[in-house]
Amino acid sequence: MIVVVNDANILIDLVKLELYAIFFDLPLVFYTTDIILEELHFEQKEYLTPFIEKGTFKILNLSPDDLIEINELQKEKPQLSIQDFSAVVCSKKVNGAIITSDNNLRKFAITKNILVLGYLWVFDQMVESGKSNPKIAIHKLVELNTKINIRLNLPPVECDIRIKRWQED
Repeated sequence: MIVVVNDANILIDLVKLELYAIFFDLPLVFYTTDIILEELHFEQKEYLTPFIEKGTFKILNLSPDDLIEINELQKEKPQLSIQDFSAVVCSKKVNGAIITSDNNLRKFAITKNILVLGYLWVFDQMVESGKSNPKIAIHKLVELNTKINIRLNLPPVECDIRIKRWQED
C-alpha cells in the first residue's frame, strides 16, 4: 500500500473542494505532522477529525530528535517552512511520498530521494479507483484551477489530457 504524507496546501484545498471524504477513502496510508495540522483553521480540522479518530489519517507528533533534524534541514534551504521540513522528516520516518503543490518543497524533497506527488496524481487516483466519477473530477479540477487556488499553475496540457480522457468515460 502506498504511504503518503500530506502537506497543508493539499488538505486545505481538498476541504474547500469537498473532496476530503473521497480522498481518505482511497487505498492509501495517510500521514501528516502535528505542526502541519496546526497550520489549518479550526473549521478545516473539524472536517478531518473523523478520519483522525478512525485512524485513517495518522498524525506524527514530532519528537525532539525530529525537531533537531528539521533545524539541520533548515540550514540547507532556509526559504522552506518548518512545516515543509516536517513533511520531509515524516516522509523519511514512514517511508512515504509527499503530496504537495509547493514547488520549492517538491524540489527539495526530490534532492532527498523522496517521491513527490501532486494534485493531478490525486485526481487520477480518485477516478481510477472509482471513488469519484469522471464528471465530478472534471468539475472539481476546473474549480480548483479557477476558484479555489488560481495561483496553482497546474500544467494546462496535463489538465486537458485528463479532462478529455474523463469526458470519454
